Amino acid sequence: MYINDAVPSVLKMLVEQAKENKDLYKPLILRLSKNEDKAKFYQILSESNGLQVFNTIEAQVIELLKCINPLNGMLPKSELEKMAIERLGNSDEYGVWVHYPWSNKLVHILDEQEFVTVRTNRNKHKITEKEQQILSTKKIGVIGLSVGQSVSLTLAMERGFGELRIADFDELDLSNINRIRTGVQNIGIKKTVIVAREIAEIDPYLNVVCFDSGITDENILNFLTDNGQLDLLIDECDSFDIKISVREVAKQLQIPVLMEGSDRGTIDIERFDLEPDRAILHGMVDHLDMKKFRHLKTFDEKVPYIAAVTGFETLSPRMKASAVELMSSISTWPQLASAVTFGGGVSADLSRKILLNSLRVSGRYFLDLDEMIVNPTEKESTVKENVNNKPLTTEDLVDFINENQLDRFAKDGAKELSDEEIIYLIEAVKKAPSGGNSQPWRWHYQNKKLHLFMDVGTAAAYLDPQFVSSYTSIGSAIENLLLAASAKKLTVNWSLTPELAPKHLAIFSFANGAEATEEQQILEQQIPFRHTNRKSPERTPLSNDHKKYLSSLVQQTNGASLTFIEDATKIKRLSEIATTTDLFRMFIPEAHEDFIVKEMRWTPEEVKQTEDGIGIHTLDLGINDQYGIRLLRDRRMINFLEEINGGGAFGRLLTQQFMSSSAIGLISMPNNAVESWINCGIAAEKMWLGATALGLQIHPVNVPLLFFYKNSVEKSITLSDERKLYLTQAEKEFNTIFEKSQDSTSMFMFRIFKTSASPEKTIRKSNEKIFSIGRA
Repeated sequence: MYINDAVPSVLKMLVEQAKENKDLYKPLILRLSKNEDKAKFYQILSESNGLQVFNTIEAQVIELLKCINPLNGMLPKSELEKMAIERLGNSDEYGVWVHYPWSNKLVHILDEQEFVTVRTNRNKHKITEKEQQILSTKKIGVIGLSVGQSVSLTLAMERGFGELRIADFDELDLSNINRIRTGVQNIGIKKTVIVAREIAEIDPYLNVVCFDSGITDENILNFLTDNGQLDLLIDECDSFDIKISVREVAKQLQIPVLMEGSDRGTIDIERFDLEPDRAILHGMVDHLDMKKFRHLKTFDEKVPYIAAVTGFETLSPRMKASAVELMSSISTWPQLASAVTFGGGVSADLSRKILLNSLRVSGRYFLDLDEMIVNPTEKESTVKENVNNKPLTTEDLVDFINENQLDRFAKDGAKELSDEEIIYLIEAVKKAPSGGNSQPWRWHYQNKKLHLFMDVGTAAAYLDPQFVSSYTSIGSAIENLLLAASAKKLTVNWSLTPELAPKHLAIFSFANGAEATEEQQILEQQIPFRHTNRKSPERTPLSNDHKKYLSSLVQQTNGASLTFIEDATKIKRLSEIATTTDLFRMFIPEAHEDFIVKEMRWTPEEVKQTEDGIGIHTLDLGINDQYGIRLLRDRRMINFLEEINGGGAFGRLLTQQFMSSSAIGLISMPNNAVESWINCGIAAEKMWLGATALGLQIHPVNVPLLFFYKNSVEKSITLSDERKLYLTQAEKEFNTIFEKSQDSTSMFMFRIFKTSASPEKTIRKSNEKIFSIGRA
């Protein structure tokens, strides 16, 4: 502590005296009937400057008389006072005097047996006298003194133990006082000392043992067994490796363990005394080597371990939001005094029941007040019912073809495709990319013609304004069809049907043709290997030859152009726009619902069931980012992040992806017509297949473009005026970065980079879901 030299020397002396008492927590108990204690008593009186003396012994004796015989409480006050005086005799020697050197207080109280009688009187009969006696023989250990302080003090107030061992290596910081009940004068004092002092001031007869270096591998056994084995271990420490190691020893010794998480009232009970073979932490950490935890440096390295212990997805929405913001807008896990106090009370209650053997369960439990006590309002679903969103049936397709007389597109010389040719074509088209892997296409073969429909129910999404994203996907499927047909030496006569959009989009007929060109062969061979790659490799430059080749592929589509951005500063700005729009996507309920329900598939079983969407295992994400993505499912967390203007941490991954890219590419078309969006898809797929042949990887990043479209073209965006203005300005800056002309439309933006292929690819629907054969 720094003291200015100008401060009077007496203050320095007092500070030094305080330092001398800094680690004291054992009070001095004096019985004046003993000469040695009497001498010490008078020494304290004479030598302690500013000593505060508290003598309420007569009032305590009156309470004692009422406890001994409740009928005494009905006597007149004067009669009780007379009985008390008679009992006191030489009042100074009755009971004990307790000196608290850290606070310079001298207090006159009842001796232990009478003190306990009065102290526990209000416990009866929620705690019986027999139970109180049993508890007085029990030894409890508490590790970690945030929630642990509240537990310890509550146990002390109820006299729920005979010996309490407390362990924490830390000293009190100012930031701790948001949840630890103590005064600012204790900043810099060991937490163990603070708790032990408070207990001593509540009940100086209780035996408290401090382990002020915390728990280590060297002292775990001492903590659990010295002066007799613990009857219960209460774990409230922050160190995850200690949580495991102390449990391993407790399990060997068959000591039950209790833990309260101070979030959602999470309670863990592990009755190793009743279940010696029980898995530690209910088996949630069996797959991890917790010995590595203490050697980890970064928060990202620690996340898998923390998640296993806490159960990330069962955290409260605000704790999830805090996990997202950790090391972004906050530096440590939040804890509130209300939760800590609540947890202390619950833990003390469960401790008593475990020690009295009236509760014999193990498991993880939640006492979540946010779920138990709520406003009586019904949850509003963000899912919009739409009767037109039913999947197309074969009957629907046949009726549509007949009603619109689509047989008029018949070509002379069209051949009937064999089953093998049809299947080959369908296998190719279904490998095309689509937004969210929605696979919005529906193919129907009839009268020598192949019809391409859009399944509007599948396509409908908040970020598919006027179906422009689905039209691009349709174009990609068409390109695959044309390439697959060339491999089968088929000539394709085809035309788009924009007048029938969005339901019917193209019609194809086939004739025998020539051998595929070399370019067609190369591109067609890449169809099984083309996939979205989201990795973030070390950045490498894109060669001029590769840029020229890919641009030439795009330009084969009439009106299509390709622009590459390689400047790191411009890429950084594009990443900022992309991360902001990604956040907007989460904040808009409809878009968020699409993401977590229509687009993402969270388990392998869900992937197999739906045969669409993006399996989380295909995202090329590390385990930490997978945890982050999973947190996005909690709508209440998203709402809270928006409320605090948070969520920026989610942009870390996308920023990393952008900055590791060799370039950011953009395909533009001359207008906004349906045909242009489909043709963009054709150009994009041709370019993507070409990039695959070159060993390059592609990752579409179209969310900004779709927000720009909804804001400036469709004008249907559900955002605040401030965020609409941001989109307007961001689009202008975007156009400047790409040097885009005013008469062109940005349709397909992507990352391009060199790295290995993704090990997992998105699933595709079975043929019967996307293809049918019929007759007029």
